[in-house]
Amino acid sequence: MADYEEQMLALQKPLQPDRVVWRVQQSGFSKQGKPWAMVLAYMDNRAVQERFDEVFGIAGWKNEFKTAPDGGTLCGISVKFGDEWVTKWDGAENTQVEAVKGGLSGSMKRTAVQWGVGRYLYDLPTSFAQTSLEKTDGWNKVFDKKAGKNFWWNNPQLPSWALPQDSKVKNTKADFTEEEVPTPPKLYVVGKDKKEFDEKKLQSVVNKMVSIAGKDYGASIDEQQYWLKMPLDEAYNDIEKFVDIKKGRIK
Repeated sequence: MADYEEQMLALQKPLQPDRVVWRVQQSGFSKQGKPWAMVLAYMDNRAVQERFDEVFGIAGWKNEFKTAPDGGTLCGISVKFGDEWVTKWDGAENTQVEAVKGGLSGSMKRTAVQWGVGRYLYDLPTSFAQTSLEKTDGWNKVFDKKAGKNFWWNNPQLPSWALPQDSKVKNTKADFTEEEVPTPPKLYVVGKDKKEFDEKKLQSVVNKMVSIAGKDYGASIDEQQYWLKMPLDEAYNDIEKFVDIKKGRIK
């Protein structure tokens, strides 16, 4: 196996568990009043630096940043194969908190995924964390806006295939029975702007769009009834196109 192939495989190895960061994607309370949290795994930016140092040495890789056309941040990570530098790029939007720092960190992590670092995290199944209404040392606190109260959750353990060979972490399961685990709402990504809605919200949006299309843009009763019978995401996209045509944006 060529050296560069070994290096690429080394980049893709699972990270140490303490370099994996868990964030709440959705949360709520069951009918029995028990909190739940669906969480996603991300890698720590320090893991990126450590992995490239480990594989290429501190002088064998470098990064650079540029302002993206939309105002975000682009990151290029270059590695040295023999006498040649090879660069891959990706970008991220600046974050709402510490915007510049967040943009730099986010774009670097996304570019690292281009090289294979942490890519396996995208293959993880949906994870529900252990939760408690009582403050627990070492657990994370989250405020559920709908319920108006806090609860605490513990980082899930990674499956064995997502752990490095030298890891001594033991797996534990979330304290939900199969019947108690809530089904997360289906999410739709629709329209030119790739907006994201859950089913209930999208239904409300489509209903308003149908009404506006009829009242302001001359959509017939048959067209309105047709949209209301369509799958929600298809209806949204079709109405958006209809309105754009009426406004002269599409010929």
